[in-house]
Amino acid sequence: MSFLARLRQLFEPAKTEERTAVAGGTQTGAETPPMPETGRGSTREAADFEALEELLIDAGIDVETTMAILHDVRKGTIGRPTVDQVVGRVRAQLAAALDLDSALHVDGSPAVILVTGVNGVGKTSSIAKLANMLKDGGMTILLVAADTFRAGAIDQLAVLGERIGVPVMRSIEGQDPSSVVFNGLQKAIADSVDVVIVDTAGRMENKKNLTAELQKILRTIETKFGRSPSEVLLVIDATTGENALMQARAFSDAVPVSGIILTKVDSGARGGSIIGIARELRIPIKLVCDGETMTSIKPFDKDDVVNMILLSE
Repeated sequence: MSFLARLRQLFEPAKTEERTAVAGGTQTGAETPPMPETGRGSTREAADFEALEELLIDAGIDVETTMAILHDVRKGTIGRPTVDQVVGRVRAQLAAALDLDSALHVDGSPAVILVTGVNGVGKTSSIAKLANMLKDGGMTILLVAADTFRAGAIDQLAVLGERIGVPVMRSIEGQDPSSVVFNGLQKAIADSVDVVIVDTAGRMENKKNLTAELQKILRTIETKFGRSPSEVLLVIDATTGENALMQARAFSDAVPVSGIILTKVDSGARGGSIIGIARELRIPIKLVCDGETMTSIKPFDKDDVVNMILLSE
């Protein structure tokens, strides 16, 4: 059952009557006198809001946003809110948390986009999709395979680059990633490329050497070429729960993450964790990947992501 269906079930009138009967002690065969109306109502409403809180947390929504939603649902209502009021206020709070600058910035000559994220989130395929999208928009692209810790990542990017007709600055496994980026930027400048997209090593919080490499890439771009990346994009798997926020915190501590590519939104994603990232870290979603083809990427649409959360199982 989806989050939205469970929400509607919780506040639908039939359930109201059922919980009223239980709270009032009017079960079949019971002779216990009903509770006073005020006590019965307050007990029922308290139970409903407690159930709503559990429902929001279970959907992966952070505690701060959950408390804001509960406050909003309670205020301005005499008595118990209707199903439509609850759904509308939940939707409004989720949308408000996501209301950040979601524009993809491709400034500079060339613009430089760094893409990072833990292994397994769809980072390399997302890079190819992004490159294909920008290429279809009339831009020239160079991909830089700076994830030199995994030979498989280099080969995968090369194959995808060939598929979409975009050149790839390759490296060899174990090569200094910053040197690959340096060579790639030199080539991009010489060839008047519009956008350079850099695939960087996926890492977990305890991989300090990979964190250092990521920071070294940034210093190379800034000191050797006198510019900062137009974007530093973190790839987040929408099916990830609380770990998504932990990943975003760790990467943000290491580099100035400017946006998120949200992947796997077509595979039963809960996605509520993205709300906590937006509210706590103020990192906007910029792109959404919703399929396996090279065209299954699109700019962030707030309503689409809110609907994804509401319809998640």
